[in-house]
Amino acid sequence: MASDFPPLVIRVWMHKLNKGLGQPSAVLERSLVNYMTLEEARLAVENATERGILVPKAVGGRAKRMTLAFCQKVSRLPSSTSDYYCFECHLPGMVKKCASCERCFHEDCQRKDPEKPNYSVPSDKGQPYRFPVNETDKEPEHINQSMEAPQTPTPKPLLDHNSNINQDSPATPECLKHESLEWDDDVFFVSEQKGTRQRKQARIKDELQTSTDNDESSDLERCTRCRLHALAALHNPPQLGKDELGCLLRYSWDKHYSWITMDVAKYMVKHWNERDKALVKRFLFKTKILGLVDIERNIEAKKYTYLTEFLMDLLDLQHNIAVFFGNKSVEYNATKWLVRDVTHDIREIRRCPDCYRFSNEASLSDLWFAKPCLQRHELVFAKQAGSPRWPAKVMGVSRRHPIKYDVRFFGGSHSRALISERDITPIESDILSHVKPRNSRALTAALRELQCHMLLSHYSASLFGFHADPAVAENLIERALSHCTESNETNSTGKRGRPSTPGLPSTAKKRRLNATAFDAPSPVPVRSTNCDTVTYDNQSAELLKAQEELLKCKSALTAMQKKLDEVKRKQWCYFCLEEATFDCCFTASYCSGECQRRDKKRHQPTCEVNH
Repeated sequence: MASDFPPLVIRVWMHKLNKGLGQPSAVLERSLVNYMTLEEARLAVENATERGILVPKAVGGRAKRMTLAFCQKVSRLPSSTSDYYCFECHLPGMVKKCASCERCFHEDCQRKDPEKPNYSVPSDKGQPYRFPVNETDKEPEHINQSMEAPQTPTPKPLLDHNSNINQDSPATPECLKHESLEWDDDVFFVSEQKGTRQRKQARIKDELQTSTDNDESSDLERCTRCRLHALAALHNPPQLGKDELGCLLRYSWDKHYSWITMDVAKYMVKHWNERDKALVKRFLFKTKILGLVDIERNIEAKKYTYLTEFLMDLLDLQHNIAVFFGNKSVEYNATKWLVRDVTHDIREIRRCPDCYRFSNEASLSDLWFAKPCLQRHELVFAKQAGSPRWPAKVMGVSRRHPIKYDVRFFGGSHSRALISERDITPIESDILSHVKPRNSRALTAALRELQCHMLLSHYSASLFGFHADPAVAENLIERALSHCTESNETNSTGKRGRPSTPGLPSTAKKRRLNATAFDAPSPVPVRSTNCDTVTYDNQSAELLKAQEELLKCKSALTAMQKKLDEVKRKQWCYFCLEEATFDCCFTASYCSGECQRRDKKRHQPTCEVNH
């Protein structure tokens, strides 16, 4: 199906032709000069007249002149069962209809991978943090200067918990994790043999491979949205219910929806009446016009069953905005940022829903990173230049050589980094041989959080899940934390001479920790006797009671400070120290005339008012 009618001209003309008004063709052509050449504007007017979108209208008295106006009868407007504009580039031309829906696309624009965009995201300049670069199917021949990354040095980025950029190293392409087929969500374990980990899959093209190739070629007959819909169940994390999915989507939407300040539905309500809106919908759109309010309502109503369904709605929103405002508009560029940021969050949710939820609920718990996930992560020591070996969780492993590990570090801001395989050490090995004794508070805190995580890993992950009781989870964390603190204090008091590094376990503690963390068959930390268990529970109860008393004292102190501030704002009688009602001068106030009279002899020599 061919069409050369530019999409954004309807919005431009509606401001000239609203409420059935007519304008000369020259006026309509000049209104498009800011968006296209004069010749293209003339062709657009001719095309709209031939298709019946613009109809002649006579105005004036005796000397009638012909003008053009929108066709006011919706039934007479040209209709089609498919969209006029490509779902990828949002431009008209020789488009191909999707085999499953009314959407269309240019064959050259069709994506090989439906989850990778075929456009470049605008510059990161001025943004608080940068995400990994989305890889396109093919490199563009000409990249606009405005779409290139900034060449000037940028300040140190402020990262969220799910950023893939190491905060301690510059943001170079080496430290950015590109999402591609080279990354595997199945975590390889460091303790596995190197040959087993690097073994490649057999490349035998059998009948199954041939049928797969045929399916891929037939899949290109459908639009990106339909292809995503077919993969929705396959790419969704297992055991992710609609309630938890709605919660995770809410976190992502609240962070990123502000990219878009104007959508199609909001623009129509603001500028046009119902008839004009009906005309524009018939001219441009073949699907439902989704707006920010609609997506917000779907999240609140928990209508999304899969992560991909949320992405599909965002692509529809992006297409509608591009067709309505133009594919070079500020509104359309904002959708690129929105889709890119949400796509990054979707990948993080697929990698580990628990990690994503814990990081967004970090304000509820200081030790959110110590909570165990349903998908257990391998624990390693990762080495960076200029830093000691640091405890971390493995989030992903690259497939190509040299193998790199995507890790998230314990302690501090829990930053992410890509670490080479040679700088990764399994956590089961001797900790003291890889961590030099030094008085480092950051390393001590990281090791303490690691020990807490190892103790909590023996509990069921459901105790920290979405439907778990937060009070139970916090109680378990406090118990594990008190055990780590108690062990550290015991080690530090038994030594003489040079004090040891806080948080570094001794040999005896290391054996006990390893026995607790890896050899215990029970879901709770192993204790030697029942007496020790009772003592440990009593100490935990005393600690909780002390914390409650501390909170009460803090509340009383805050109330007293507030009351003191109120007292400081008042004025007091210079004679009897009661609350003053009037001022004698700048240096003295009184509650009554009697106090002023009785204090006259003392105050008169210094009074600033002449009596």
